Amino acid sequence: MALLIAFIAVFLVSSWVGDVEDRAKKRFGTSVTILKAKVDIKESQTLTDEMIGLENVPKTFIEPSAIVFERTSKDEEENEEEMKKSLRAIIGTVAIVPIKRGEQITYNKITEPGIRTGLSPQVAPGRRAIAMNVSNQSSVSKLIKPGDRVDVIAVLDMGGGKDTKISKTILQDVVVLSVGQNVTNNIARKVELEGNKIAYRSLTEDSSYDTITLEVEPEQAQVVALVAGNGENALTLVLRNNDDTERKNFGSTMMSDILGGDAGRIQRNTASQPRR
Repeated sequence: MALLIAFIAVFLVSSWVGDVEDRAKKRFGTSVTILKAKVDIKESQTLTDEMIGLENVPKTFIEPSAIVFERTSKDEEENEEEMKKSLRAIIGTVAIVPIKRGEQITYNKITEPGIRTGLSPQVAPGRRAIAMNVSNQSSVSKLIKPGDRVDVIAVLDMGGGKDTKISKTILQDVVVLSVGQNVTNNIARKVELEGNKIAYRSLTEDSSYDTITLEVEPEQAQVVALVAGNGENALTLVLRNNDDTERKNFGSTMMSDILGGDAGRIQRNTASQPRR
């Protein structure tokens, strides 16, 4: 009697669950497998298998452009293999926008590395990107990042030694496109092979750069190239507030301008000292 009652109870529960599922399918549609974020994904971050996962949801809840994995056959093993293959195609793509944990990953939120993810799309039409060598001293202790705005000061040797050198602000309020290989809207990463696995190393926090790329007018690019030809430390970057767009004519500065009235006295003392 107890077994009969248990059997009837299981049958009724099973029937009720089946009825609920049928009503849910009629209302929300059948379940499909979609791709979701398992962790918070930052903009320009490369997707790895640890970041994404599969989940079954009713068709009604699918977002537009969602990555959906259709079952192509009745064989579960074939479906599983096909899903893994499709999932591997997503690995290595890059997030265009931040994706929150649990959010559906859609095709319009990711992109393949290509010419549209490089530096050139960031250069405004009519302008040029030019790189210059920097050191800790000439790049504000390498605290300059992509998107910052800077002035560029040139130190020029006029041919008469230290006393005839001049400094001149040759560029004002120019945007920094990249520092080293770290670009604002780019895939800031290096692709390295570790054994049989591809690893992506982020360059977003890389401070070991020795070049900075600026966006300038074509004529300004010629000026930078000419001054950079004078050797190391010929160019110095001065960081400014992004909201400060004021430009001034500072003129040039010589050693005599710094010393003022003491310049003549120092020159006389230097000339009167016996040579060894």
